[in-house]
Amino acid sequence: MVLSPWRSEALPLLLAIVGFVPVMNNRPLPPPPGQGLDPAPAFLSIIQHNSLGSWNVFLSLFESFKEATTYPSIVILQDPPVNKAQLPSFNGFKSFFPPVRKPRVAAYVHMCFLSKYTVVPRFKGVEDVLALDISSNEPLFGTAFDSFRVFNAYSTNTADHRVHSVSPDVLFPDLGFPLLVLGDLNIHNPISDPLRHFSYREISSSTPYFEKAAESGFALLNPPAEYTRFPPVGKARPSVIDLAFANPPLLPLIKRWEASLPSTGSDHIPITITLAAPSLNQKPPRPRWADMDWEPLDPIVKGFKVPAAPPCPTLLQLDEWMSESLNRLEALLKEHTPVSWPSHHSKPWWTPPLAILYREYHKAARAARKHDTPHRWEVAGTSKVGYFKAIKAAEKQRLVLLSAGRHLPEPLNG
Repeated sequence: MVLSPWRSEALPLLLAIVGFVPVMNNRPLPPPPGQGLDPAPAFLSIIQHNSLGSWNVFLSLFESFKEATTYPSIVILQDPPVNKAQLPSFNGFKSFFPPVRKPRVAAYVHMCFLSKYTVVPRFKGVEDVLALDISSNEPLFGTAFDSFRVFNAYSTNTADHRVHSVSPDVLFPDLGFPLLVLGDLNIHNPISDPLRHFSYREISSSTPYFEKAAESGFALLNPPAEYTRFPPVGKARPSVIDLAFANPPLLPLIKRWEASLPSTGSDHIPITITLAAPSLNQKPPRPRWADMDWEPLDPIVKGFKVPAAPPCPTLLQLDEWMSESLNRLEALLKEHTPVSWPSHHSKPWWTPPLAILYREYHKAARAARKHDTPHRWEVAGTSKVGYFKAIKAAEKQRLVLLSAGRHLPEPLNG
């Protein structure tokens, strides 16, 4: 008798998004009956986007929320549309922006979120940075913190290519509470875009930002080589310049980074960042069927007694009997099966072939640095491109399987 492993993943939980409600027809709707606003939200959705100073892009972005599965509480904009020192309004949201003639950063916070949380804008003395301090009378996200901060930055080039309008020290302070840094930083670096070839100027201008982020313990949330800007014309290449960083207290709360909203007409893509309580981010344990020792289980399986079948069953009764029998057998096997406890660092798309490519890529890179010959660097470059293309293919394949509802293999590092 050959036993097939059962899926260990439970059906996806119905996410009850609290702390905000959808806006339909430009009017905020009250929470559904019996689902009031929780003072400590389980999920929080934040949108990041460069709107190119266009009203059409702005309106397209906000209208697209009606079709989103998770309605945002906070919208972070770089280069918002401005007319006579005023930003456009959108029913259901309150805007925050620096008190200057032409603000280059802005934040829109949903009114239902504001009814439960205190949101205080702070200006860092730099026109291109806006900070939102969000606090509550109770701990947020099931943590010990009752406040967190969101930085919105639009860092642009100056006459000196080594200096941007927003310095690394402003963006990455050492704080003892959660901090999310979002922005169009206009920097190019191999850490965010490993497939791109970089000039000396790009490396020299971006390195101080990533070094300061690393010193302060910030983690980059963008997936490697996930482009955030696609130039519509010309010879400019796609790039990763809309970046998101989380400091150590915030990192356990990051549930996902995704670019699933439709295009708004901007050459930048809208980005959604979801925060959740650490307990909700933790994945359930999975039986490690491949590591099971089947020999000691042989007498246990042989001694398993199938429940008596109902006499002359209907199709419904037969289905219930089969389900009960399989559930009992599965529970019996799980009692004697080792389990894995994946962390939020686990990569569900990781596969054994990727592990091989990872080792080969780093082996080739070490050889190139050691011998420093054109041939070695060519081999290292080819290995690098193949490795990161394989990562993107694995992530895409997982999304395809999820959309089809098919069983997914367990991650190698689970």
